[in-house]
Amino acid sequence: MRIFLLVFAVFFGHISLAQSNKLQTRINAAVASSAFKHANVGVSVIDLETGSTLAGLNQNKVLVPASSQKVITTFAALDILGEDHEFVTTIAYDGAMQADGTIEGNLYIIGQGDPTLGTSKLSEVLNFEKLMETIVDEVEKFGITCIDGNIIADESFLHSFPVCPSWQWNDLGNYYAAGAWGLNINENQYLVAFDKRGKVGTRPRVKYYTPEIPGLEFSNEIVVDSSNTKDNAYIFGGPNNYYKRIVGTIPAGEGNFYIKGSIPDPPYFAAFQLHQYLKKAKIPSSGYESIYDPVESKKLKRKIIAEITSPELKTIIRSANLTSNNLYCEALLKTIAKKKGHTGSGGHGLYEINKFLRKLKVDTEGVHMEDGSGLSVRNNVSPEALASFLQKITTKIDREEICKLLAVGGRNGTVAGLFKGSKAAGRVYLKSGSMNRIQSYTGYIHCKSGRWVSFAVMVNGYDISAKAMRRKLEKVMTNIYLFG
Repeated sequence: MRIFLLVFAVFFGHISLAQSNKLQTRINAAVASSAFKHANVGVSVIDLETGSTLAGLNQNKVLVPASSQKVITTFAALDILGEDHEFVTTIAYDGAMQADGTIEGNLYIIGQGDPTLGTSKLSEVLNFEKLMETIVDEVEKFGITCIDGNIIADESFLHSFPVCPSWQWNDLGNYYAAGAWGLNINENQYLVAFDKRGKVGTRPRVKYYTPEIPGLEFSNEIVVDSSNTKDNAYIFGGPNNYYKRIVGTIPAGEGNFYIKGSIPDPPYFAAFQLHQYLKKAKIPSSGYESIYDPVESKKLKRKIIAEITSPELKTIIRSANLTSNNLYCEALLKTIAKKKGHTGSGGHGLYEINKFLRKLKVDTEGVHMEDGSGLSVRNNVSPEALASFLQKITTKIDREEICKLLAVGGRNGTVAGLFKGSKAAGRVYLKSGSMNRIQSYTGYIHCKSGRWVSFAVMVNGYDISAKAMRRKLEKVMTNIYLFG
């Protein structure tokens, strides 16, 4: 029997080794294309059960991961914050309330960094308009008829600069670089509508923008381009900058063309909007403002009127990964810092994530994170570090639960268009990342052999179209499915 078992082990060990060698050969062949001639490419494939490397190519070389980095932030947040973590936004007042319903004091909306407050993207959340109406309803139910003071947005919870210092200037005015504040609302976005029915080469008219932001001004430098072109419009102007330049081109066509921008100061905007909604409900107040200093905030003695609770953490993480939501990841990063007793800054959050990676025994020499979302081009992570992290995190969080928090190739999210007509569709659970000349994928594959693997496939500096490169990397991932 011992001889039989030894022969069995040796036989199947050779099969496994041969399969692994075949996978390496296939990966090498896939990236031997001239499309990769000037690019930096990295691949790492790790057996989920044993932790052994099945195949690799430049796996220890650091590359810019783009949004694939989100898996580190989101899964670290799930473990550090705990799946029961909730963000709570509080409506409160200070001063005295008179018999006629007048508050001799201020009304507060107090943030706790909830990135989903007022979003229209999650069915579990009241959208911006419904949120404002609900707050007004709660104020009315409490018996308040007049506020002899201001509407104040308190965003002192995090007490940090909202955006990462190394984000590019040309990103900051756009919705995806809105940053994480102590009080986020409506995903810190506004919408600008252009009339795109003009002639090519002309300047389109700005029809409207929504919601209203006090003091916001635009310099419209957009030009109408031919109808077969893509959106190439950008908004310039960072946090607290109310003069926005909108530059670039939009395609000609019928109807409106929409561009999303980042609100200059979301807490101040929230105070203004609540002031307006209360005014419509005939509950007047003196004005609106925001406070940022936690020392000032702690001095205030406030009474709670209502609390608004976020969806469960897994819902936020799943949405962050499926839709590649930068705001959600930056808010999670800063909340990790706060949970660990620091100021709620990105820097302190990254410090705690590095500690977490070291505890998992991930080689942190292959990890340099500047933010939580992957938007910074100064992020540098090796394929080995990503694949190793994903393998090791399954020792703390069940693999099935983790896979539910990722997009499924060929099925949903940012990777719904991959693996069409392939048996790999529905078997690859992953996060994608892309920037100009940067493309990456990382996640898990349930291989044809039945084996589960974690993987990372990354390329920087390619000079073919993004669509063509996606197809090249799709081929690499298909080979992992077939031969892993």
